[in-house]
Amino acid sequence: MTIEQRAFCLTSGESRLAATAVLPEAISGTVLFIPPFVEERKGTLPLLIHAARKWAEEGFASLIFDPTGCGDSSGDFAAVPPEQFERDAESAFRWLRSLYIGYPTALVGIRTGACLARMLAARHPNEVEALVQWAPVTGEAFLRQLFQRRMVNDMVAYGKAQESRKSLEEHLVQGDPVDLDGYTLSAPIYRWLKALAVPTGDAQTHPILTVSGGHDTACADRFATDQTERSELRFPPFWNTVGQVDLDPLIAETGAWLRKWMTSEPVPEHAAVEADSDTFPVLDADIGKIRLAVDRPAGTPTAGLLFLHGWSGDRTGPHRLFTRYARLQTQSGALCVRPDFIGRGLSDGAASDAAIARMADNADAALAYLKSQLPADAPITVVAICSGCKVAITLASRHPEIARLVLWSAESMGSLRSSATGLRKTVKALQTYLRKLFRPETWKKLLKGQVNTGMVTKALVKHETRSAAEAEQEDATLKQFRAFRHPILFVFGGSDPDAAGSSAAYSRYCKANGIPFTLHTIPHAGHSYYSEPWTQELWRLTAER
Repeated sequence: MTIEQRAFCLTSGESRLAATAVLPEAISGTVLFIPPFVEERKGTLPLLIHAARKWAEEGFASLIFDPTGCGDSSGDFAAVPPEQFERDAESAFRWLRSLYIGYPTALVGIRTGACLARMLAARHPNEVEALVQWAPVTGEAFLRQLFQRRMVNDMVAYGKAQESRKSLEEHLVQGDPVDLDGYTLSAPIYRWLKALAVPTGDAQTHPILTVSGGHDTACADRFATDQTERSELRFPPFWNTVGQVDLDPLIAETGAWLRKWMTSEPVPEHAAVEADSDTFPVLDADIGKIRLAVDRPAGTPTAGLLFLHGWSGDRTGPHRLFTRYARLQTQSGALCVRPDFIGRGLSDGAASDAAIARMADNADAALAYLKSQLPADAPITVVAICSGCKVAITLASRHPEIARLVLWSAESMGSLRSSATGLRKTVKALQTYLRKLFRPETWKKLLKGQVNTGMVTKALVKHETRSAAEAEQEDATLKQFRAFRHPILFVFGGSDPDAAGSSAAYSRYCKANGIPFTLHTIPHAGHSYYSEPWTQELWRLTAER
């Protein structure tokens, strides 16, 4: 079966929402995914796109969107009026219903998105056929977990939590914003989230499937009605687990449940969904399509920036680092290209398809596209983070004309990499620790100062594994890269456990080979710079020449 995936911008008041429609050949129903907020959106995206593709094989047309101030959508999260989030869900719903008139529609709400899904269903009882709630949480529970994560990040950076949950909330109650998980939470959004829950008097009559996954089961009870079916399926906290999580059982079980209620016969129909090829161009790859986001300046571009994400990331970067910095640079005349690598983000492929060599080939294609959009003499800078820095070095070894490399939290390549790096953790250890983060006893230890902050640090950063052949190939790349003569900026976070080893290794390498470089360490910053002050300092260093 042929499946079409088309990206475009959906209007929601004054906002432009980044949206992706996944369309089957023959349509039997439609699905609207309502995602969670802030960094949980990034952690949830792999599940949404893979569910949409799988269900398209069964006749469901799906719509995925980023809320205002999240992902690739317009707006600064800190400045979003909270009623806009409800408007975003309504706009996406209305778009889907107007495009596919007469077809049954299901809502799939994830985490806080489950609350918005319940609001939508309550407002449109005759237009919603079924409702799915994945790991549902109220806004209040979501806030509690954000505060907990802030305290963990502080412990990694400073050895202890800088502020208690109570003091953080006091700031918000007094009207002051608070930095949480790399996003600035405003007082109005805080008040809105505190009240975000299942609507009072919500008497749903259509079928509801709730899959808590073993997380926040008491909270999930608050989402139950007489029409609710509860799943016993268990899964890791995919919304904040670093790395790729196998959620095929969740996709399969939910798809089977939807088929029970979405009984319409499949009808061959191609919807008139025009992809926005200027903002979201698509490139051919060895397997499938590479999908880009492009941020354009108002006039003729004077420079180009290519952004390369890390092993577990996507083109928005951690807490929208890439999205926000790219849009900032367009004000100075830069045209910015942000690809999702194959097997990541919205690009084609499965998680297992990702490899540094393939990522480098994807970056090569994105670079060619960027050059095609620029004047011939416009300089190109490559900005990369984590494993994307390996890709950037590989790309520069092939294209010595690249004017500048900016490498954030660069992983060491080949023989530059300490053997301790590969042993620092495994995916299993990471998943085990993140599960512990949501146990009450873990937080009792945290508040008493009994949690080993070194172990917390190890749980928060994941590097890809590599074979001996891949390490050998990286050494071959480093040998070729010796000839690169344009400036490199390295930036590391002071609390990144790999910063000391990587910074020393790259300093030795660049000095030995006559490569001009500058190296900065941001005190206390983590691997992904999860605070607004660290973000601003990172951007300041990057913008300097």
